[in-house]
Amino acid sequence: MLLQLLLAAIVSALPPVRASEDAGDSNVPRFSAEAAAIFNKRCTACHTYGKGIKVGPDLKGVTERRKRDWLFRFIHASSTVIQSGDPTATALFTQFKQQRMPDWTDLSDRQIGDILNFLAVGGPDIKPLDERNAETATSRDVEMGQKLFLGDEHFKYGAPPCVQCHSTQTIGFRGGNLGPDLTKTYWRYQDAALTLFLRHPCFAWENQASSSEQYLTARESFDIKAFLRHSSQ
Repeated sequence: MLLQLLLAAIVSALPPVRASEDAGDSNVPRFSAEAAAIFNKRCTACHTYGKGIKVGPDLKGVTERRKRDWLFRFIHASSTVIQSGDPTATALFTQFKQQRMPDWTDLSDRQIGDILNFLAVGGPDIKPLDERNAETATSRDVEMGQKLFLGDEHFKYGAPPCVQCHSTQTIGFRGGNLGPDLTKTYWRYQDAALTLFLRHPCFAWENQASSSEQYLTARESFDIKAFLRHSSQ
């Protein structure tokens, strides 16, 4: 019980890192990880997505309610649009008690476009691939996870294979002994905690990776998780 409480405390303290989606996976809704980060940092203090009015309007469906060129202008410089007498802008200014949105002049057109695309595809409601529960994995996912674990397939960003330090009962004597045996890891930590753990570089990589986003891709993390779940059975 103490171990479970400690693990829960560690997981809750971890930052909400969102692993990047894999561009080659046609079955996963794709959006810019940068757009998600900007939205979470700048927009969520005043807006919700599908949960009603906060300080400003709910942004779910905003790309359908407003024209894209208007949104570009308003996000860049809401004050200028309001002062121009634009009827939509002035109505919003009045409706929300003259609470004006900051002028995000530092955002490029590409960044704003990515944010609008992120909202249009339901980005705030989309979970990264690695947050899928491993019980939904296919045999292909498990097989790829085993290949990555053993080093038969290379991680995109060059992380060392898990077998360099770890083993599982399913791979026999091929594993290393520098780290613990991972046979029962999935059931010990459960899906959500293991997902968060895999987003942070292991000690054999942490001094080489420039950031956690260049450690494992979301697809790789899910496949490793699928293999560890299979190994635990």
